[in-house]
Amino acid sequence: MQLTDVINQFHQAYSDHDIDALLAFVAEDVTIQFPTSPESIRGKDSIRPVWSMVFDTVIPDVRQEILASVTQGRAAACEFIETGTLAVPSSVAESLGLASGGRPYSMRMASFFEFDDEGLIESIRSYWDTGSFADQIGIDISVIRSLQARAHAA
Repeated sequence: MQLTDVINQFHQAYSDHDIDALLAFVAEDVTIQFPTSPESIRGKDSIRPVWSMVFDTVIPDVRQEILASVTQGRAAACEFIETGTLAVPSSVAESLGLASGGRPYSMRMASFFEFDDEGLIESIRSYWDTGSFADQIGIDISVIRSLQARAHAA
C-alpha cells in the first residue's frame, strides 16, 4: 500500500471515530506529539484512551479533511482541516470555572509521519495554531493544556 493511501485511510478512520482502524495503522511503540502537550504519547496502549476520550466525550463530532499530502521515502506530511465542537463536560467546566457546553472550531493542521519497515506509522508530530484554537472556542490556552493533560492521564 502506498503511504498516501495509508494517510488517507488513517484520516478517514479518524473522521469515522474508528479506533481499531486507527490503531491498525500504527506500530506498537508509536510516538505521537501534540503542540499542547510537553510530553509525547508512547505506544498503542497509551493513545487508545486519548482517542476514545476525544471521540466519546471531548470532540464527539470531530472530522478531518485532507488538503494536501506528500511522501518521500518512509516519511509523509499532510495538511488538513479539522472541524468539531469541543464539549467541555460539566464536571471539568466547573473545576476550571467555565460554562459547560459545546464550542465549535475549524482549523488548519499539519501532521508529519514516519513509517517503519512494515509500513506502519511509528511517529506522528501534529501542529496547529493553539492561539487561534483557544480564541475560536473561547478558552485560554492554559485550560486547553489542562484538559489535554487530563486526557493523557486517563
